[in-house]
Amino acid sequence: MRATGFAVVCTALLLLGGCSGEEKPAAPPVNDAAQLASAAAAGTQKARSSKIALETTAEDGRKVVVTSSGLYEGPNSKFSMVADVAGEKRDLIFADGVLYYHLSDTQVQEFKTDKEWVKITSDGKDSLSAANGALLTKVVETMDPTRTIDRISKSGKVTKSEQTEVEGTAATRYDLDLGGAPAELWLDGEQRPVRVTIGETTVKYDSWASDVVIIAPPPEAVGDSR
Repeated sequence: MRATGFAVVCTALLLLGGCSGEEKPAAPPVNDAAQLASAAAAGTQKARSSKIALETTAEDGRKVVVTSSGLYEGPNSKFSMVADVAGEKRDLIFADGVLYYHLSDTQVQEFKTDKEWVKITSDGKDSLSAANGALLTKVVETMDPTRTIDRISKSGKVTKSEQTEVEGTAATRYDLDLGGAPAELWLDGEQRPVRVTIGETTVKYDSWASDVVIIAPPPEAVGDSR
């Protein structure tokens, strides 16, 4: 009996790692934080990139929703973000350790500049940094899985684990103590983060190993927000 055309194509794709008929099951739980961090780091480094969705509430009560693409290269991780802070959307890029904020047309006029971007910092005295620098810097730190994994390796403790699902994806859930801060981490069958919850913040990851290119704005496009 001859195989159908679809079966032949699907068989070929399976050999190349595509057209999988079923997702990889959740990995067996581990109870050691160092082993957990090592497994999650390996899964993250192998995939190298993902899409991200973050939701949190700022200390002043503002709701923050961020959609982002992330490229994970250890201390050189990069993010391209759209942050909705209390209904106001801001485009940002984090690259080379610098957080760049894209000015709206109104802000370009307000700051009397012909530049599209400005740098903001957590401790900056300029108006944009004072209003959002600390908040958005914390957002970057929280949604970077390499930083969460580093916290787990240094001060984390696994308090509970179980195999479960997250929005239809088989996952292993870990309840953690990160040096006094409770957290929850879900890893998929490839040991990649699916969801992380720390305090009031929830971060979701999907589209792992997607094609992501993130480049810092050219110096001539970056101005001073003061």
